[in-house]
Amino acid sequence: MVFPLFLFFMATVLLSIEGVRFQSNVQEALHQAGNKSSVMGFEVKYMDGKKNDAIGQIREYLGGQMVPYLCADNGAEGIYIQDLSRIEDNGQIEIKVTYKLRPFVRFLPIGELQVQDRFLGHAWTGYCENPGNTDQTQEVYVYITKSGMKYHVQHNCTYLRVQTRAVNYDEIDSARNESGGKYDACRRCWPAKGGLVYITSDGSSYHGRSDCSALKRTVYMIPLCEAEGYGTCSKCAG
Repeated sequence: MVFPLFLFFMATVLLSIEGVRFQSNVQEALHQAGNKSSVMGFEVKYMDGKKNDAIGQIREYLGGQMVPYLCADNGAEGIYIQDLSRIEDNGQIEIKVTYKLRPFVRFLPIGELQVQDRFLGHAWTGYCENPGNTDQTQEVYVYITKSGMKYHVQHNCTYLRVQTRAVNYDEIDSARNESGGKYDACRRCWPAKGGLVYITSDGSSYHGRSDCSALKRTVYMIPLCEAEGYGTCSKCAG
């Protein structure tokens, strides 16, 4: 009689410890996925950016843990994840994970415990000051780049996006940018002297990688009143 009680007690304790560990892993995965979705929210809502794969990120995190899904009923298949985020509508980010915890020894009368964890947050899309005051003139914002001389009224203006094209290294000496200038080797990625290289029509360097950091264009959103000294974009503001 003593041994079955001892076995029942130990199984209950171990299930509790493992359950807390697994739930902590789920909450950490939710936190990481939710935060990444929040950071990417501005691009999703205003720049037609790609939405974060929160479900895949959570499954990858849980599957990478030591002895994953030990106490989860049906293992990875028993983890039900929902991404209910509405970034385009109201900026809300909501991710739910539902699963059941089961005892290690199936014949013990402990039963299963259904658990639901949730991440609720808001995308980093800024805010509207004095939204209820319709008497005030709404602030107009424009978009600029770090080295550009024009401001843009549309966030998806093609001039704000870096357009790259691949050419053979043998052609780089004869290639010219839109100003008629030649291309020099990028001092960040140091392209090899052969194969394909990447250039832009308004750039002055050729790159060995299409994802070179020098090809990333940082866009700033500023009030129109602070754009003094900038010209207007002929494409989106002309």
